Amino acid sequence: MNKEERQDYILSCLRQNNRIYVTAISQQLNVSDDTLRRDLADLEANGFLTRVHGGAVSRSDTSARIMDRYDQDALAKQKMAEKLVSRFQPGDTLIIDGGTSNLAVAKMLPQNLPLTVFTNSFPLAAELFTHPLHKTVFLGGEVDEEGQVTLGIDTYKSLQMIYADWAIIGVSDLHPTEGLFCIKREEALIKRCMLERCGKRVVMAASEKLDKARTFQIATLNDIDYIVTDDKGATHILNTWPKGKWSVL
Repeated sequence: MNKEERQDYILSCLRQNNRIYVTAISQQLNVSDDTLRRDLADLEANGFLTRVHGGAVSRSDTSARIMDRYDQDALAKQKMAEKLVSRFQPGDTLIIDGGTSNLAVAKMLPQNLPLTVFTNSFPLAAELFTHPLHKTVFLGGEVDEEGQVTLGIDTYKSLQMIYADWAIIGVSDLHPTEGLFCIKREEALIKRCMLERCGKRVVMAASEKLDKARTFQIATLNDIDYIVTDDKGATHILNTWPKGKWSVL
């Protein structure tokens, strides 16, 4: 079996199971572990998977461009947002980053519920202009045009001055053992800082993002309190993932 055939086989196994193990696949293909690791390195370099300890996991196909995702599963994102918004209390302070699931949260915030919202998301800040009882604080920094958010040292320094009741972050991938991931290194640093600057930590992730991972880790599942997902995702997590201190909404 040549290199191309081996890599096709690896990707086929990933499509079926979302994870592969070096030892198992090398035995199936009758090649050395080192040969298989080189194949995984090639596939990771081309964006097909993420290597993890002992093997590799799938990547989601989530686009970095928020404009590509506005209309995807809008009703499911609305239902996810409803699960979370009901937990907010008058006077709560929220940190919310970018992403379409988080934008759905902003759209669902009751206009008669006084809140303070810190955000680095341009679309989310614009949405909150229509909420008269909400105080919105925009976190400045370098503009990331794809995600329509601010990133970088200025955003990071602004977050260091805040301690909120809630932090709500979006992810590109969520894995039961590897944790939370996103597409860009700078984005991962800001999201991690957000989780450190709050009391209750929330990750928003639809079912298609589960059991997958990318290059830049934000945090582990032990670093969050709530996973908000759709009904399919909630059932999958409760039935197949190891239990943790976090709760599924």
